[in-house]
Amino acid sequence: MKNLMPFLLLLVFASCKKEYDLKLTKEFSILSSINGGNYNIKVGLPDNYDPATKNYAAIYILDGEENFDYVAEKCKSISNDYGTPNVLVVSIGYGFDRAFDYTPTKASEGGGGAEKFMEFIKTELIPKMEQEFAADTSRNSRIILGHSFGGLLTAYAFTNYNNVFGNYIMLSPSIWYDNEILLQFEQDNRSPNKQNQQLVFMGIGELESAGRMLAPFEAFYQRLKNNYPGIKISKHLEPHLNHVGSKNPNIIEGLNFYFKNR
Repeated sequence: MKNLMPFLLLLVFASCKKEYDLKLTKEFSILSSINGGNYNIKVGLPDNYDPATKNYAAIYILDGEENFDYVAEKCKSISNDYGTPNVLVVSIGYGFDRAFDYTPTKASEGGGGAEKFMEFIKTELIPKMEQEFAADTSRNSRIILGHSFGGLLTAYAFTNYNNVFGNYIMLSPSIWYDNEILLQFEQDNRSPNKQNQQLVFMGIGELESAGRMLAPFEAFYQRLKNNYPGIKISKHLEPHLNHVGSKNPNIIEGLNFYFKNR
């Protein structure tokens, strides 16, 4: 019986994961001509989806295999709570290892593929969503959400691709990466980026490493708060939770912030 316990626990956790409505889920893949990655994409459609008469905001989810169902369910319930239209939930699967696609420079912890990955999103994925799923074409209708290295990529989207996304949900972003290179990107691109309107949520766990995670997180937050006149920004420290445990609670906090302030 003891040997069966890990298997039984796995079944329990699997049964707790709620799958988004399959009738409202579309799936396809894109072989990128930019970086050669083959990306599996899932799209969660809103209830009463009507592409003939409406355009839809879209939230692009990193680590899609892990996060799609949870984010899609929460978007549905939270948008209902606020009485505001739901969004297209676009899950981006892994074309390469996340430590390659989500890191902006080549360093000991990652391969530096973020530039080409963002070009894939900008020039291949977003146009397909606009042409085939009635995604709204305006910058302020696009949201990007990521956790950990995905949060790092979300911060990189802010600094280096600010004209693509108007809304950012950065969860436990790895700003420490490569000697906090994101702080340099922020400074280098501040002048054009601060002209834009921004909606930014930054969430992290209280029990994450103070030096490695919390200090760079706070530095990035303060730079955005102090230097971007068109920004609406919120910071949330999830109490008593660590890097992994804070992810889902901060997803809820971030989506509430977005749907309330969109």
